[in-house]
Amino acid sequence: MLPLTLVVTSVCVVIKYAVLVPIEHALGLNLGASFSSELSRNFANESMAFWAVIGIVHAFEFNRRYREREVAAADLRARLSEAQLEALRSQIHPHFLFNTLHAISTLMHRDVGAADTMLTRLSDLLRLTMQHRDQNEISLRDELALVDQYIEIMRVRFGDRLTVRHVIRPDTLDALVPQFILQPLLENAFDHGIANTAGPGTIEISALTVDGKLELSISDNGFNRNRSGQRVKKNGMGLANTRRRLEQLYGSAQSISLEKLPERGTRVVVAIPLHTSTRLSPVAASVA
Repeated sequence: MLPLTLVVTSVCVVIKYAVLVPIEHALGLNLGASFSSELSRNFANESMAFWAVIGIVHAFEFNRRYREREVAAADLRARLSEAQLEALRSQIHPHFLFNTLHAISTLMHRDVGAADTMLTRLSDLLRLTMQHRDQNEISLRDELALVDQYIEIMRVRFGDRLTVRHVIRPDTLDALVPQFILQPLLENAFDHGIANTAGPGTIEISALTVDGKLELSISDNGFNRNRSGQRVKKNGMGLANTRRRLEQLYGSAQSISLEKLPERGTRVVVAIPLHTSTRLSPVAASVA
């Protein structure tokens, strides 16, 4: 590339003075100068001027291509992040459907009416999820509507011994949350908490704002122990997927914690950035 540049600039300088000197003579200017003398006297300076122009052009072109590569790389990272989120979300739904259909199948043998009710409410829940199938985030108000449908399914399973309390601050209802973020946490509470409790089971769903973040928590009064008396591990696939989804959406700006309550039961707490409008993904935000 460098030899070609030297040849091109040399030819340009020669052409310039081959044209310039005759024009100057025709205009009566610099009559004593000849083509060879002007060329030998100005060749170095003119060559450096051409090199400077070529260097500036190359710098602009390099910067343009660099920006194009950065934009392409950012777009690729964003697409990969979206694909990972979609993969995680697609894992949650089959897991939830398998458990629910298994419960319906079990119930069918002893209470056909209850199984039919459960199936109808599952259909209503899936219809709601389809309304937001292309959105990673929805309002907490819409998320709670999904959750209520899921709770109604669980009421059929657990009957009158189930109590669910909502402690939702009104100023949190318009905040955006990952779609279906609460369902796997509730499923964890039902399967590992309420299902292991012989007496009345209570679940509390709360939402409040703390230091510019939305804090969601789900607690249950389950014993957290299996039949052999060992502590039940409440960290199944649903909870693991929830952790990964939060990391994909919010990076280090999120947290999720699982804690045993003083007397009995467990609480899971999710904290995410408080926002009410569509946000940039961590990848896009870092490039913008």
